[in-house]
Amino acid sequence: MRNLSDLCATIPSQAITQELVELYFSEANWYFAILEKHYFEKLYSSWCAISYHSTENGHLEGWSRDLLYFPALLFQVLAVALQFAPPGMPCVQALGVDNFTQRDRLSSDFSSRGMDIASVVGRHDPAITAIQNDLMRALWLKNSSRGREAWQVLGGAIRIAQDLGLHKQAKVIQKPQSPLEETLDLLCHMAFTLGRPRAINNSDCTIMPPLDRDIPADPATTIPTASFLHEPPSSFTPHLFQYAICQQAHEVMSLGAHRSHIEDYSWVKTMHDRILSLLNNLPPVHRPVNPDTSWDSTYVHIPKQRQQIATAAHSFLMALHRPHSKTHAASRDAAIEAALSVLDAQERLFDLMATRYSNIYALSVYTVEASIFLSVAVLEFPPSDLAILYRIDRAVEKARLRLESVKERVSLASSALQILNRCYLKTNAVSQPQFHAPDFTVHQPSQLVESAASGEIGIEYASEPALSTPAHFHVPSTMPDFEPSQVETAVMFDDFTVSNFDIESWVQQMGQMNGPGWV
Repeated sequence: MRNLSDLCATIPSQAITQELVELYFSEANWYFAILEKHYFEKLYSSWCAISYHSTENGHLEGWSRDLLYFPALLFQVLAVALQFAPPGMPCVQALGVDNFTQRDRLSSDFSSRGMDIASVVGRHDPAITAIQNDLMRALWLKNSSRGREAWQVLGGAIRIAQDLGLHKQAKVIQKPQSPLEETLDLLCHMAFTLGRPRAINNSDCTIMPPLDRDIPADPATTIPTASFLHEPPSSFTPHLFQYAICQQAHEVMSLGAHRSHIEDYSWVKTMHDRILSLLNNLPPVHRPVNPDTSWDSTYVHIPKQRQQIATAAHSFLMALHRPHSKTHAASRDAAIEAALSVLDAQERLFDLMATRYSNIYALSVYTVEASIFLSVAVLEFPPSDLAILYRIDRAVEKARLRLESVKERVSLASSALQILNRCYLKTNAVSQPQFHAPDFTVHQPSQLVESAASGEIGIEYASEPALSTPAHFHVPSTMPDFEPSQVETAVMFDDFTVSNFDIESWVQQMGQMNGPGWV
């Protein structure tokens, strides 16, 4: 275990560590919801209380498996926190990482050390902290535009969770001599752990979703009950909503509705209506449309969570209808509307976030998928409704400008821009009426914007745009031998209708192709 001691010795000072941990929970965990602060701090205090000398001397008999894995998890938390650390923080200055490049490099180093510790401890007798370590590693990989690796790590985390039985509803039996506080603590912990296993059949999961309310400050002395309307909103609502979306995704796959030639197309409409019902049944505070904004000034993450919910719902609808969009006009129209809604939610969320959040995976991948789908769809099936064409034109351009602003930190954005620019050049070469979208710019994302919180973000456009020339993209002069005829949008549209379509792999592959071999 000497290696474990050496790795633990590289953890930053307690002051730096605590500042980064606080940063993660205040600025990032609201979005990702992988950890629960109460239990993390409890483990952190226990771990700090153990002398490092016990590791050096190999005296590990008293260490639980959770504590053995905890340094690995701690390194992952530090790594993710560094991805979002603003300049000027004392811990950032103390670590000597003043710019994004230096922070990303140290963040990568921290995440790798976490995996090294997990490897030293071994996987033969895992614990919940081992799962959390893998989930945080997957999160770090996604934010580093390494989605394929992230899915592999996530798959490993789900397999460990299955081994521990976290997908099964457990019966917690209180012994007569067992303190009530211990039983409540265990109940609360199990209810809030690993909310959404996706790599197993939905019918195998018997775990009951937790109550839609935050874990109390002291779970050991508080009986959780359902929230009342007058109580503060739950920060867990978006994650329960995403869990419900995941359950619908399992249903879609079970029915075969994700394939282009489904026997009973009415199931597509049924699944569509279920998502709308989930949206309609949200608490008023978290509804994306006509929300109750009375809590916004107190709970500053709520406006962002509304857009998080909207993105999840409409990206699901786009994925639901996309395989059928070639053969069913109704699905094509629904997929286009869903893609437009995704881009609208992504724009609002982007504007609510600080610049340091620009590398969040979900701020790029959904924008990339929706904008490319719209660009390809409009070429293959030009809308007869010119107002729709106008909306697509301006939505894609704003998406392109957002991707342009983050391409230095997000490789997926850079590859996607190549595809969008080529689609634009082909659009420009096609003889069809276009709208001239008003000039606009995409500002750097800022902290909470009052107008965004009230649902008024965006640029005002005339309700009846006039026919004119296409909006002017700024297309880099890096494709001197490119010809618009080389963009085979029919092939690209077919790619989007495949049931196992992987947007990230597809974009990276397409974005790297040049010249006649581009398609």
